[in-house]
Amino acid sequence: MAELHILGQLQSVSNFRTPSSLFCRYSFQSGPNWTLVSGSPEGQTVSGKPDHNDSVVWAQPLDVHYITKGIQGWPKLIVQVSCLDSFSRSWIVGYSCCSLPAVPGHHSIDVSCWVPQATNLTDRIRQYFLGGSHQLLQSDLINLGLDRYKLQTESKGNIVLHVDIILRNFSQFGIEYK
Repeated sequence: MAELHILGQLQSVSNFRTPSSLFCRYSFQSGPNWTLVSGSPEGQTVSGKPDHNDSVVWAQPLDVHYITKGIQGWPKLIVQVSCLDSFSRSWIVGYSCCSLPAVPGHHSIDVSCWVPQATNLTDRIRQYFLGGSHQLLQSDLINLGLDRYKLQTESKGNIVLHVDIILRNFSQFGIEYK
């Protein structure tokens, strides 16, 4: 069987323009041809307050090992960035999906986040004074994007992802990479 090792870390987050602490829930999603051999396919980072550059360093380690019979359904990383205010309330402030590189080696990836936009004045006022944001009822919209074109979204901050991709036995299955 062909093997894929994903090693790395969710390094940091920046430009979310919030004084509240930020943390991230993440998960690896893959197709039916892929089997997780070791590692945790999901997790959560620590929470941290933004510094003077509006960034938070998480340095959350990632380590997963897959085996596969084909490359269809290549693993993706799904992230949800949340904030935690001084009243211990939390809400999601950013979503994103990152396709992982299919080329071995070290990769530094800038993952852009988005959030559903408040569509009327009442929602904007509520968000400004009470906090919170619109949240997705179906998380499949993040990685599949079936009806995502119907959403009005706004850009949020960026996550820096450092990842090392190790491929093994792919050439035995006729898969070449350059």
